[in-house]
Amino acid sequence: MQKRVKTAIPIYGAGALFLLCALIFPMYRIQDIIVAIIVAIVGYFVLDKLFPGKVIEVSGDKNVDELLATGRGYVERLESLKIQDLRINQQIGKLQSISRQIFEYVAKNPNQSRKITTFMNYYLPTSIKFLEQYAEFDAKETQGENIKVTMQNISDSLSKFEEAFTHQLDALYSEKALDIETDITVLEGIMNGK
Repeated sequence: MQKRVKTAIPIYGAGALFLLCALIFPMYRIQDIIVAIIVAIVGYFVLDKLFPGKVIEVSGDKNVDELLATGRGYVERLESLKIQDLRINQQIGKLQSISRQIFEYVAKNPNQSRKITTFMNYYLPTSIKFLEQYAEFDAKETQGENIKVTMQNISDSLSKFEEAFTHQLDALYSEKALDIETDITVLEGIMNGK
């Protein structure tokens, strides 16, 4: 199930337009107040069309939706990182992509949410902690030996995180893969019996 999450931009824009009208018009006259309200309302609807927000997957289960919201927050933190190294940015992109796939799967299969406990409690937050530390070190103009070694260790650990994320995604699909294997075995058995 999909849900549209609105952005606050239209509300802030409408407020800003109202304040702009208050600066332009003398607001002691009723017609000026009405004009300001109309401009703010029109501005809200225009901005709502220009900035529709984003569509997210929801499960309908309150606990699972909270889990997914937390996960999306983690992915947004990954997106916000400012790192110079192109290879690190590519690995971050892979981690984001795999994370999104995991959350989409759980949104469609909320009964599988218990399978991502380790992912949510360890892999994802730890990878973010490492990458945020990397970004902090990367922003430093002067980097001593300890910083360089730590950055290299973090860089080396990203492939392990990618492997763990991929394993988590694969584990979610294991039951479906087993069902298909069983169906293929039955099909082969029927075909061989004829």
